[in-house]
Amino acid sequence: MTSVDHLIVGAGTAGAILAARLSEDPARRVLVLEAGPDYPDETALPEPLRDSYKTPFGSHDWNLQVTICGEREGLLPRGKVVGGSSQTNGAGVVRAPAADFDAWAGLGLPAWSWERVLPSYCRLEADQQFGDRGYHGAAGPIPITRWSRDELLPPMAGFLDATLAAGHPFCEDLNSPKAMGIGPYPQNRRGRVRMSTNLAYLSPARARPNLTVRGGVTVDRVVIRAGRAVGVEARGEVIAAHEVILCAGAPFSAALLLRSGIGPAEDLRRVGVLPLVDLPGVGTGLVDQPGAVIPVMPAAGAGGAADSPTLQLVARLAAFPGHTPDHAFYLCLFAGVDLVNGPSPALAAMIGAPVANLVMVGDMRIASRGRVVLRGPNPTEPPSVDLRFYTAEGDLDRMRAAYRHAWEIANHAAFTATVMGFALVDDDLVADDDRLDALLRMGTQSRTSLLGGCRMGPAGDPLAVVDEHCRVRDVEGLRVVDASIVPLALRTVPALTCMMLGEHVAAWVAAGV
Repeated sequence: MTSVDHLIVGAGTAGAILAARLSEDPARRVLVLEAGPDYPDETALPEPLRDSYKTPFGSHDWNLQVTICGEREGLLPRGKVVGGSSQTNGAGVVRAPAADFDAWAGLGLPAWSWERVLPSYCRLEADQQFGDRGYHGAAGPIPITRWSRDELLPPMAGFLDATLAAGHPFCEDLNSPKAMGIGPYPQNRRGRVRMSTNLAYLSPARARPNLTVRGGVTVDRVVIRAGRAVGVEARGEVIAAHEVILCAGAPFSAALLLRSGIGPAEDLRRVGVLPLVDLPGVGTGLVDQPGAVIPVMPAAGAGGAADSPTLQLVARLAAFPGHTPDHAFYLCLFAGVDLVNGPSPALAAMIGAPVANLVMVGDMRIASRGRVVLRGPNPTEPPSVDLRFYTAEGDLDRMRAAYRHAWEIANHAAFTATVMGFALVDDDLVADDDRLDALLRMGTQSRTSLLGGCRMGPAGDPLAVVDEHCRVRDVEGLRVVDASIVPLALRTVPALTCMMLGEHVAAWVAAGV
């Protein structure tokens, strides 16, 4: 059987970058397997995938239902297409603060300090506004741009002024090392085109004879023999490889390890999977960012139409009542959200309108941790994912304080002048602890910033799944390189972090580490 050098499972945000970088060496045979369809260039992309103003759902999403809070379920959007979620998300590319990476390194993982990861960030970036600054790149594959004040929709401009009036600073570059405050949302787009890792990295590399991309291939398991990964099985087809790299994303890389017999032995036996490697940390330590919204009825002619951008600003807030110094809360305004065909038909029914603006607030560093487990041995059955929001002490208290602060900002005259009013929420509800807590428990959704499940850790960490170089413990020839491996909550959305992961680890693999 012909074997490839590197078999990458998942052509998503990190996987596409790994494939492009590793195939730069013509002696390396690289195969990428993606469960979703493959659109090799911009002209082949369906319009909703190409247009960064839109967030596509449906056939290009895994449509994964997860448990959010208590027994309440909700959707966790995950891209199912070459390019992964970088081809379907809001095109947001925001770095975590430098201190988050130094905290990562402080776990006994020095290769992930800010100083060490910064060159990988710079290598991927073509920053349109700040590429000449030492902590940015100007010539990488991913274009990064921001909205100017003159381009803001009226509700966005009002929201900016209201946030500044509350005492938060303006931040022109939310990707600077110590960025805090409100500023223009950095996006990986060229005009309106969402520049995914597929378009930016894979498309220019596809002519290489040593690179193969196969769409529509769902991998069932990693094939392990004598403690080494020797390939994968995909719907009965066994594909051999010298090294297997899982880039299926959180929570799917953890689920794939579990289906392969790598994980907590007793849990695997319980669902009918033969344990091969007892790694108790697989599937544990999931961390996401809870998001709660204030529905706002847009004023006629105030912007936020179907053909307008939905997100132009975002805030990382560092201080307000109820806040602790090591936390950060995000705050943003989504304008003209199509609730019926988009994220929440149920919310549309509740407020009696198909389109609304949504003020969203949430905690970027919650203490609650979730878990992914298998429902059974059938690889076509989706994993069970429980985010377990508000199960850790203090999380609900902080969200309550954050929501009240967001309500104060939303009620500032600079913002209310641009909208018709609020739906479902009023002063009395926000002032009542019990009613507000009930609203948060009922209405909180995932901010689609899932990390963990294959956590990185040093030797001696009993729950670590991968080592500092993303190699799976006790299995030769197997790595995980995606959001699953991040060992702590990051104060950002994960897309740009995952791009950095692809660049960072590709250099190690190419060097034989």
